[in-house]
Amino acid sequence: MTGLGGLVLLVAAGALALAPVAGAQEPTGKVRLGHLSPKTPGVDITLSGPEGPTSVDQRVGSGVAYGAVTDYLNLVPGRYSIAMRPAGSAPDAAAPLSAGLQIAPGSAQTLLFFDNGSGGSVRGELVDDDLSAPGTSDGKVRLVQGAEGIPPVQALAVDGPRLATDLAYGTVTDYSTVAAKTWDVRLSAGGATEAAQLPVGGGSVNTVVLTKDASGKLAARPLTDVAGLPVSGPQSGAAASGPSGAPANGAGPAAPAPAAPKAPARQIPVGGVPAGGGGTAENDSGPGLLPIVFAVAAAPLLAYSVSSVAAAARRRRG
Repeated sequence: MTGLGGLVLLVAAGALALAPVAGAQEPTGKVRLGHLSPKTPGVDITLSGPEGPTSVDQRVGSGVAYGAVTDYLNLVPGRYSIAMRPAGSAPDAAAPLSAGLQIAPGSAQTLLFFDNGSGGSVRGELVDDDLSAPGTSDGKVRLVQGAEGIPPVQALAVDGPRLATDLAYGTVTDYSTVAAKTWDVRLSAGGATEAAQLPVGGGSVNTVVLTKDASGKLAARPLTDVAGLPVSGPQSGAAASGPSGAPANGAGPAAPAPAAPKAPARQIPVGGVPAGGGGTAENDSGPGLLPIVFAVAAAPLLAYSVSSVAAAARRRRG
């Protein structure tokens, strides 16, 4: 039994060495990208980094249209660059839009691209995202103004706080803390007023991206950056005004999703490349160790049985 026990322990150690390691990932930072330049057609987005001998290029968005915001990308710390090329361009084609980005452990950032005046150029605004959750009875909300060519926007949560005052195109509000529920929100710009619904879960962090829909009306797309408790109420998870957001890998408007957090904006020089891509794969626990142990444990018993039968046969022949 001593030898068998040693064999089982040896095989167990080998199986553990080959199994995926859970919870041993190095710290990462998060970044996402927002296409809020209505004069810029759909783009393909390529991420390069981190700087160094192991740097790789990977496409993190295809045909990304105005109003789209990518999901967060989990990146190991380091310097990255991102390039946006017209959709369908060759990977080595010149990139009209590019920026650089530093990823620090535990950081969360959003890189937003806006039109820069009437000259047709584009600028990047890097925003620090505060993903710390409020209490379970509240949520955090901020607004991003991506609707060009309209007067400054006023945003009011009905029977609640004012979310934005004179919000100009290309700017981002601070976070507001509001009660967890589905809010009716009035968006006003000049003499036009639009209604939207904003579901806020308890403990959630949300960003509302303002754009213009196909008819030129102001539209709101809520993004949930940190999910909270489920929200009760009608149309939880969708904006009543049905804005023009789109997923990172598709062109055109997408169904609105709940909101995100806020942070100061820093202008990024256009002509570098920002961060994007890279995800963290989920841990795969594999087939498990117990069947391996049982199989190996049975092998010596089977060998013992075969040798015993052979010995008995030899005694009968003798």
